[in-house]
Amino acid sequence: MTHIVHAAAEDIRSEDSLQLIKELSEELGLLYGGDGTAGFQLSDVEVPRAAFIVARIDGYPVGCGALRPLDETSVEVKRMYTRSGYRRKGIAQAILAEAERLASELGYTNLKLQTGPLQPEAAALYERVGYYRIPVFSGNWDKVLAYQKDLVHEKVNVTHEL
Repeated sequence: MTHIVHAAAEDIRSEDSLQLIKELSEELGLLYGGDGTAGFQLSDVEVPRAAFIVARIDGYPVGCGALRPLDETSVEVKRMYTRSGYRRKGIAQAILAEAERLASELGYTNLKLQTGPLQPEAAALYERVGYYRIPVFSGNWDKVLAYQKDLVHEKVNVTHEL
């Protein structure tokens, strides 16, 4: 049976959003220690030109991601997560596609993100969908893999005949 993944911006304080963030933080805490939040606050995406994305299959929340503004041209992808039973089914790609669409709509020219070395599947996904390695841009942890993807904005070429 084929299921359609629907990823869209939602309220970060909804019950589903909070549960997904909690699950991600617990998983990252087990992997890397600490509380697993990586310094992320809900308020990080309750600002202009930010968003929180929830992916759903048949209405059931299966993953999430966030867009946190860095500056006028760059936005950071945070809180990328897919529930374990739904991994390798295109959920993260759907979240990233929606993040890229929203980032473009919000006027950004690139997306940046960071992941850890204990998440090789995440790093492989980012590289597969066009993200390339860059120097660490946030935080002081030396075991970070940082990535960027540049958005291509369609330029309309208007010619006037005289």
